[in-house]
Amino acid sequence: MSQENFADVDASGAETTTVDETPLVYANAEQWVQEWLLPHYRRNLNRRKWDPRWWAYEEAGTVLEALWESWEQMRREDAIAAVLWFRDLMWPIMDHLTSEDGPFWAYDPPAQSQPPATWPTESTPEGWWGEAY
Repeated sequence: MSQENFADVDASGAETTTVDETPLVYANAEQWVQEWLLPHYRRNLNRRKWDPRWWAYEEAGTVLEALWESWEQMRREDAIAAVLWFRDLMWPIMDHLTSEDGPFWAYDPPAQSQPPATWPTESTPEGWWGEAY
């Protein structure tokens, strides 16, 4: 994530590639969640659901990793980008993740502290997805 390729066109019309080598502020999503996200998203835990083992939930772990990566990109922008990031990404995503119907819905220590089982699924019939798959 720390190096992104951007295609540009030089004066002759030839495509050139530049690499953004801006270092990451946080090494990974775990560090970002602990040091930045949770201090910036404080809510009433009596009305929200949160599991300290958030990384054990596929949905939460995947979404929070993507949110961290989007934060790393956004921080290079201007102030309006930060406002839009909060409005369009952080608040709606965190409100969903911590809602009564979010991925932590079954977390109720000490009665239940493991992620709920995934829903059952069946394989699609052969050819369902077309020849590309």
